[in-house]
Amino acid sequence: IWPSKAKNALASMRSYLRLNHAGRTLVFLDAKTVLPTPLAMRGVRFRLPLSRPEAERGVVFVQPGFAYFLRREIAPEEAQFLDSQGRPLLVEVTTVREEIETFLGPQTVDFQAFDLGHWLREQGVRPDDSLLVTIEDWERGVFRLEYEPAQEQRQDEIARQDRELADLLFELLESKRYERVFGMEAIPTAYARLSDPGGYPGNHWLQVVYDDARIRYDGSAICYSDFRSPLERMLEGDRPIPQQSFSPAQGRQVYRFKAALKYRSGLWRQIEIQGKQTLADFDRILRDAFEHDTYDHMGGFWRRIRRGKGRRFREVELGDINPWGEGSGAEVQIAGLGLQPGDELKYVYDFGDWIEHRLTLEEIVEPEAGGQYPRITAQNKPRYRYCETCKAEGRQSRATWICIECSNEQQRQVLVCEECLSRDHEDHFADKILY
Repeated sequence: IWPSKAKNALASMRSYLRLNHAGRTLVFLDAKTVLPTPLAMRGVRFRLPLSRPEAERGVVFVQPGFAYFLRREIAPEEAQFLDSQGRPLLVEVTTVREEIETFLGPQTVDFQAFDLGHWLREQGVRPDDSLLVTIEDWERGVFRLEYEPAQEQRQDEIARQDRELADLLFELLESKRYERVFGMEAIPTAYARLSDPGGYPGNHWLQVVYDDARIRYDGSAICYSDFRSPLERMLEGDRPIPQQSFSPAQGRQVYRFKAALKYRSGLWRQIEIQGKQTLADFDRILRDAFEHDTYDHMGGFWRRIRRGKGRRFREVELGDINPWGEGSGAEVQIAGLGLQPGDELKYVYDFGDWIEHRLTLEEIVEPEAGGQYPRITAQNKPRYRYCETCKAEGRQSRATWICIECSNEQQRQVLVCEECLSRDHEDHFADKILY
């Protein structure tokens, strides 16, 4: 064992524990409190709704019902079950063959299931009844089962528990560096953080995630509902951008944006655009405002959404626009995005050079009588630079170009005006200066 060389050894150890042990051997109850998972999960209760196949066959599917409650190291055959009085139940693991729909069409799949037929028949189970499961021993996989008929379910309490669990899962997702949190960490952590983890349980976590518009489960991790994996993009293609409905009056309202280059924030333009106008209109005025080529290169928009209360954002793609005003985002209307003052968009011109802009909505106002939109209404105070050739000749002319070839040769910026560019640098490659 060697002493840590980290500047902050405690922070380094916390990061190591979160990365390698969260949800496996440890549960973080908060930023400063950690418990061994067996201790944190002891007494946690969760609900297993019984589907029609389960009720009719007297079985409980191992997955997804026991997902992240039965440790991966424990085979289903090793799991132990007790009744509500703590008496052992005789359970066998069986295989149930089901036909399911997949993106490849109908498939026949074998599912492992706990055969509880004798005990379930004694309870008189029916579809939509529930089993209330208590984790008695996480390490050994011991569960206590209680039967609850559907008509006895306390819906108000279930709804309250569902909201709390959904908020905990969303907070976990918001706190992550990347935009997903693996189920093996999220589920034990969220259940352990409930205000009463051993109390009356809400719906199963899968149902809670399904019912919450903010999040979804992709088979291994909880992610934002609008997240799409590369495989999903390939199989599904472009999806329509979801838009909110708006009234004609809202369509006439003017959205005032401050548009700035990401890496030159002092270079900005104020742009006004009406709610009924589209991202294609926005793309065109941005090309004009920042003197981008209007006949070449793609443009694209993303919505920047703040994650939690910090300064981290995630980005939701809104679509791309080609120089002819076409593309996946061309018909997306500004008012349909549901923006509020302070919200941000990202605009990228030229996916090769990736010239990135920040678009901040400053306010939403009524249109001026006779006003033409979109339009540029203000810009930064320019700090002009001057042509060095003219300066050497005793004249002062504003530089409008950087001669790239001469700059590379002389290892400095060579600034020239329009006249000198045509006269002395006609065959040279040059970039226009944006003020």
